Amino acid sequence: MLLNIDMDDPEILKGGKFLAAFIIIFVVISSLLSLLPLQGIEIFFALPTLEVLKIFGFRGALDAGSEPVLILLQSLVMPISISYLCTGLMEAAIIAAAVLSSFGISLKKRAVGVVASVATIIAFNFFRIVASILVILWFGLDAGEFSHDLLFRIFLFVVIAGFYFVWFRWATKH
Repeated sequence: MLLNIDMDDPEILKGGKFLAAFIIIFVVISSLLSLLPLQGIEIFFALPTLEVLKIFGFRGALDAGSEPVLILLQSLVMPISISYLCTGLMEAAIIAAAVLSSFGISLKKRAVGVVASVATIIAFNFFRIVASILVILWFGLDAGEFSHDLLFRIFLFVVIAGFYFVWFRWATKH
């Protein structure tokens, strides 16, 4: 069965424009983000994570000289790696590209969306890292691996799709 797509349909054209812009903007943002010092961003997440873990009674140190950055906890034999995927850079690029590609919305609201999306990504990402490590410390490595994978997938979908949905509803109501 062939799909009958009317290329003159304004909704198809808007969708195509959004998708093309999204791809171009995502590539540009990703390229710019690749210029940032990855180790510094990993430290940005690892250092406060270590401080929160101290609140829960877990002591350790940070190995900021390695790549990826390592959190060395006294109660764990193996270090915890804070790598590129832990930083949320990819998620930030995705949501920022989606917000910036929403052409029917004013530039001011898109700028607010980008700033709010980055703040949301940072907050949820920090929560995800701390929660994953606490699960490892409290319930063991198997539970930690499961929760990390689950939280990572939920994080990808809920934070990106959820933020875009909430932002789009806000941006189109005002």
